[in-house]
Amino acid sequence: MSTDRDTTRIVRSWLEEGVTALPDRVLDAVLDQLPATSQRRAWWPARRFHEMNNPFKFAIAAAAVVVVALVGINLLPREGGFAGPGPSPTPNPTTSTASPIPTPSPSSASNVNVVGNFFAGETYFIDDPCCNGPARISLSFPAPGWFSIDPVILGKNVLGDPDLYDIYLSPHLVGNVYTGGCHWTGTGLIPPVGPSVDDLANALLAQAGPGASPPTAVTVGGHPGKKVELQIPNDIDVDTCDSEGSFPIFGRWRAADTEFGAAPWTYGNGQNNTVYIVDVDGTRQVIDTMYLPGTSAANLAELDQIVASIRFEPQAVTPSPSP
Repeated sequence: MSTDRDTTRIVRSWLEEGVTALPDRVLDAVLDQLPATSQRRAWWPARRFHEMNNPFKFAIAAAAVVVVALVGINLLPREGGFAGPGPSPTPNPTTSTASPIPTPSPSSASNVNVVGNFFAGETYFIDDPCCNGPARISLSFPAPGWFSIDPVILGKNVLGDPDLYDIYLSPHLVGNVYTGGCHWTGTGLIPPVGPSVDDLANALLAQAGPGASPPTAVTVGGHPGKKVELQIPNDIDVDTCDSEGSFPIFGRWRAADTEFGAAPWTYGNGQNNTVYIVDVDGTRQVIDTMYLPGTSAANLAELDQIVASIRFEPQAVTPSPSP
């Protein structure tokens, strides 16, 4: 159950492993040809898929190769066939390590639901029904290095470990809370958590257990809320946790639009999550922030600045087509 965005993420992540490489024009053509069915987003963590099992990766590769073959026929020179003369490729005199996503041009990039690198000082918008309510979210970045391979997962790789993000920010709409943590399957609250900010904050505090710091009052984008500090216990190996697909997750909640799956995304042992729960004109909006142990104070300060930049704005109005 993946959207066109999920397909893009999978194919690009697979290619990042170094198995093979495609020219950008071929990859873009492949992605344009893949079906885009509107379905619930797959709650997969944005990781480099190094844990993906070989049969699953082979299946993705096979599907991509089939489409590449079909698209490639249309991209071949029209004169001369396979053996005939064709335009000579332009040599590439240098080699370099590619960024997770090519950097867009500031003049041509859309600033809504960006997949790519973020420019410091620019204002960006998150507007996805999976993860924000009637108000879209605007925010800005104080420094370069932040990027997204999914419009609702914005982060940095600062530790150099195999995971794509070591620090991130992500919006959520929460439907229920799990009590099982590492083994979350079947442990959703009955009845589900109530609709208010305090309902969710108190449920997460109970989930965290004795010794957890109580929620504190915050204001995000001019709206009142609560902040909850959470940490995966150091004695838990997250690789043993229940999985969403092939990805182990320390399950804290599920999305509002589904009865299964777990969030937020889990990247490593001892992971810290600072969860902002905000009342945005009657809609409970969650802004989850994450960082792994070892993240520098400077990067944490950048994360705080991004949260401080958040505003909640009316949805953009699409003009009616001319008759």
